[in-house]
Amino acid sequence: MTPSLKAIALFAGLAAAAPMSAQSAKVQPSTFPEGAVNGMQALRQIEHDLVGFATEYNLKPEELANILRSDLSTYITPDGRMFNVCPEAPQDNANGDGSSGGPGLARLGGDIPLDDFLNLESHPGASKTIYMDFDGHHSVNNGWGHNIVFPAYNTSGSSANFSDSEKQEIIDHWLEVSEDFKQFNVNVTTKDPGTAALIKSNGGDQNYGARCVMTQATSGFGNGIGGVAFLNSFDDNADVPCFAFNKGLGAGPMTVSHEVGHMLGLSHDGLNGQSYHPGSSGGAPSWGPIMGAPFGRELAQWSIGDYPGATTSQNDLAIITNVPNGIDYFADDHTENILGGTPLTIGVPATGIIDSENDKDAFTFTTPDGDVSIEINNFERGPNLDVVFELYRISPFTLVDTIDTTNSADASETFTLTAGTYTIVVDGTFQTKSNGPVSDYGSTGEFTINTEIILPPEPVVITYPNGVPTELDEAADTDILINIDPGTFTLDTDELFMLYSANFNVPFNRVDLVPQGGDNYIATLPGGACDDEFFFNIHVNTTTGPEILDPSDALNPYSATVVCDSECLADVNGDGMVTPTDFTAWVGAFNSNAPECDQNGDGMCTPTDFTAWVGNYNAGCM
Repeated sequence: MTPSLKAIALFAGLAAAAPMSAQSAKVQPSTFPEGAVNGMQALRQIEHDLVGFATEYNLKPEELANILRSDLSTYITPDGRMFNVCPEAPQDNANGDGSSGGPGLARLGGDIPLDDFLNLESHPGASKTIYMDFDGHHSVNNGWGHNIVFPAYNTSGSSANFSDSEKQEIIDHWLEVSEDFKQFNVNVTTKDPGTAALIKSNGGDQNYGARCVMTQATSGFGNGIGGVAFLNSFDDNADVPCFAFNKGLGAGPMTVSHEVGHMLGLSHDGLNGQSYHPGSSGGAPSWGPIMGAPFGRELAQWSIGDYPGATTSQNDLAIITNVPNGIDYFADDHTENILGGTPLTIGVPATGIIDSENDKDAFTFTTPDGDVSIEINNFERGPNLDVVFELYRISPFTLVDTIDTTNSADASETFTLTAGTYTIVVDGTFQTKSNGPVSDYGSTGEFTINTEIILPPEPVVITYPNGVPTELDEAADTDILINIDPGTFTLDTDELFMLYSANFNVPFNRVDLVPQGGDNYIATLPGGACDDEFFFNIHVNTTTGPEILDPSDALNPYSATVVCDSECLADVNGDGMVTPTDFTAWVGAFNSNAPECDQNGDGMCTPTDFTAWVGNYNAGCM
């Protein structure tokens, strides 16, 4: 059996930011069923049963009448079917390059093996299926009135084989569409489930769904449009697919959700007479309704028309879960009980799903005194949720704070907490936009909580296993063994050095520390003259923290004195022996006032030094 005579065929190319009529869309004549009319002619054709048509398609009579009057891309066929012919996605938005005000969309499905690209399932075993058909499809005898073999999804120039980039893109398409339907018990899949899983063969058949063919325009069908779907066709008793022709991660996945939305009974979300809401701009997070055309926007959401200038008040979530569609919500995954939320272990990520604007998820954890970081992030691909969270202390019961991060769909904060038990309550929220708000109604989907106790940093500790020298050898280098424990910091190995000076002369000299393995280093002081005093300190730089100086007071560094061997004063000629020849040498020193003359250490050369030399001579040398 073909779709009902009241079936509406929506050629949903997802309009560009500016309103466009059917006349401006470059569509092959084969796209238009014979005898189709639009505008006032279409309205006159169904005005005898406008209420019935509106009820069938979840619209108010005045909404349906306004659509037919103002949207010239909407046509009515002689047998009562209605379809829309809309322009394809603009090329500058096809890959989500940010030109429309949204962020660039990176490929994110890196944890999924490429070769699984046609074997992906969001909820295996679910009785309802959304099949994203990428490998080509023979479309015939299904209500579209054609017999066409549509080729496989192709962005590389060949439909014969899938390139690695196409495989990755298909994975990311699936991630985004899965997120749009995350709260529903429906299996979004790229794995062929077989025709029986897609048709409702009789009134008791509970295993059915939708095929969305990801392909290119073929035999004239689809030229100049982005997608096409029959309205209310999810529970048809024939394999009546929708088609998605838009390419790129900024347009392709949203086209699939949009077209399947039509099959589930959803009409377009427009703005101030435009057939398709183009999405908000001017600040993050950018937003738009899935049933509009928010290409490249950060958040695409199901809508209830709760924005200024809405063209329909359809309750998307209620229509998706209409009885004929057979789609239910999953059971709530987390309690809302503030006093006893789902146990959360700090440092271990937890996930949850907000399934409606009335859903909240609570998570309870215990912490010692300290700083606790709480970060709640959206799903990685095509998120729907704008996050807000509250933090409660359980005893005494206190609201610590509400965190709703401005200009971001995520939410995070670091709290200084006293030891105790706390509960995080996660919810969806809204943000006001000049041309369309991020909606609390549409803030649904998956989130991840990351928590961390931020401990005070462990300091760098500098020790000297062999001690700090206070005496240095004459004319010989002295090695100083230094142990540097980096604590929680990372050492800058190019900036570990000692500065030293002899007798506090400037400038100080730099000597790099030499690694010895582990945390040990060597700093070397050069030899000096007798009684020289060396002043020195150690400098340790870190890549993530401050420079550490030891001693910390730069004006009071370590010091060590050069100590020389005991002198033999009587050996005036320096031959290493004390003999009468040293008397002659002393006389010469006396006559020339040389330093060797001073035998009594009074700093002067006088006759009394002769008596002193005799004493030194008699004492000998050790």
